Amino acid sequence: MYTADSMILKFPQLHNVNINVDKLASQIYQPISTDKLRQTMIQIANSIHVAKVDEFAKLACTCVAIDEGKTQQFHNLDFSLTNPLQSKRPYPVESIQMNGGTSEDYIHSLTQGFNRIFIRDVKISSVVCDGNKAQLKCFQKGWNQSFYNSNDPRLFKILFIPCLCHRIHNCYQYMTTKDVALGAIVKHIHEISALCRIHVEDIGALCPKHVSTRWIYDYNICMFIIKYQDKISRYTRIDIENIKFLRDCLAILKKLISTFESDKTKISDCYVWLCKGIEALQYLSSSNNNPFAGILSRSLLNYTLGSDFGGLWCLAFAFTPK
Repeated sequence: MYTADSMILKFPQLHNVNINVDKLASQIYQPISTDKLRQTMIQIANSIHVAKVDEFAKLACTCVAIDEGKTQQFHNLDFSLTNPLQSKRPYPVESIQMNGGTSEDYIHSLTQGFNRIFIRDVKISSVVCDGNKAQLKCFQKGWNQSFYNSNDPRLFKILFIPCLCHRIHNCYQYMTTKDVALGAIVKHIHEISALCRIHVEDIGALCPKHVSTRWIYDYNICMFIIKYQDKISRYTRIDIENIKFLRDCLAILKKLISTFESDKTKISDCYVWLCKGIEALQYLSSSNNNPFAGILSRSLLNYTLGSDFGGLWCLAFAFTPK
């Protein structure tokens, strides 16, 4: 091993120098205390954070994506900065604790988050939220506490954009409760999923479990059932034809969600993607006699281009030349 002693022996000019090797080694290899290490890591993390936020402060406009997270112990609003036009990766900038789910709670937490972002001179032009009623109220003129009735020009100029991923997932979830046939096949695959998880050793693979908050996760369940249908049929009846019909519809919705999840997707492209998705479902209904495609096509239209926000995606497309 290369040591201070070997270094002195290697270089003759050091032979006559009075060097305390033990003292030199203790200075170079002095153990770092836990507090010192923690302080150093915090300083490094803070410098990186400031540098990242400063990148967005230099831009003319920034979109803030807001995601609500809830566990048994915590209920937070997470704020991320993004700008696809500048090829900026989303950066998680703040996390604000929620005290409840009312509009008053949202306006309080949103204001806290925005103010912390404004301190860094980031210019917020728009926000993307899941768009539940309490959130939406914060961006409507009909409520006197709304941002759109604020005296702060930084707040009332913010454009609210509903998250398309949530809208697409909700259009499917809604129809499972309104259409009897769709609701029945969805219940069928959930029951098969639970059964497969009991017989996981016999099947040789773990079936995905239904999670209502995971976007279009039923697609994964359908794919599993189709792949292992021979083994699963030993334990229960499988309506494989309707499961395949459902799989085809969910594949389209899943493609839309994966597209809109990407930080490279521009709002000007959303109109085209939505039109393609609606038309694809209509094609499945008319050409393949898919019993679920028609109702999901209409639901997708109602939740997106046919909604109160439909003009937003149309306008973004119209204002963006190709």
